[in-house]
Amino acid sequence: MNAIPFRTVILLAAFAASPLLHAEAAASPAPDSKSDAAFTAGTDAMNGQRWYDAVRSFDQVIKANGPRTDAALYWKAYNLSKLHRTSETKSTCDTLHARFAASSWNNDCGALLVSTSVEPKIAIFVNNDSDNDRPERPERPERPERPERPERSESRDPDSDIKMLALNSLMQQDPNRALPLLRGILSGNNSMEMKKHAIFALAQSKNPEAQKILDDAVRGKMDAELQRRAIEMMAVFQGKRSNPTLVEVYKSTSDPKVKKAVINGLFISQDAPRMVDIARSEKDLQVKRQIVSQLALMHDQAAQDYMLELLK
Repeated sequence: MNAIPFRTVILLAAFAASPLLHAEAAASPAPDSKSDAAFTAGTDAMNGQRWYDAVRSFDQVIKANGPRTDAALYWKAYNLSKLHRTSETKSTCDTLHARFAASSWNNDCGALLVSTSVEPKIAIFVNNDSDNDRPERPERPERPERPERPERSESRDPDSDIKMLALNSLMQQDPNRALPLLRGILSGNNSMEMKKHAIFALAQSKNPEAQKILDDAVRGKMDAELQRRAIEMMAVFQGKRSNPTLVEVYKSTSDPKVKKAVINGLFISQDAPRMVDIARSEKDLQVKRQIVSQLALMHDQAAQDYMLELLK
């Protein structure tokens, strides 16, 4: 995520009143409760890009352990990512998953980790490897670029978040009217940030036509950068259901960046058997090294068996 996403706008505008996003909001504490006041303070700080203040406020909500704790954990992670506190971002998302495995905010945390390339264990593994890993480092441009992205998005279209809020609402209520608009965004001269928001909205929808558009993006029928975004979002929101499609894309491309996006998608859903199959046939040593480094982090029998296979 780069500029504050449309979900933040929804939150700031009417979190407690929105049944479309979270049913838990209906059970929110009374407006004068400390937890609710802290949540409001956190959203206000986030709106003002006061990331440190937002983290402190959401920490208060988390300590209160009220009905918005899962949402507070996600927004704490979001603000930590803005501060480039990568390990804390990851650990906060891990806490969310451990405490609230059924919460839909886990999808948002998954998207956050993908969008900001926050996977510290993998980064440490690769960076501490041999000198042969050095060519891979420039291929992770997200980190130095992150501070610039909000400025580019705001300068091109300061109303993009508001537009996506409107589209998201329309998508929830009348997908048949929203989908042509989303297609127009993806095929038009809109900013890449706006197009990525459109991919994110499509990935969350269960509408068959929305899934068809997402599938087209995944299969490379749009911009290459959008293809990688679509691959990641399909993995986050569809889990292992997306993996047969992702493997097809992997086998049909020679683009290392697309291959790595697929590998990340398979890693998100923890599909070690498919990752092992890909690794066995991969000829590009840098791509294969990424697969092996991620398999090494997985507690899966297929991954462990492949590690032994490599040592023979």
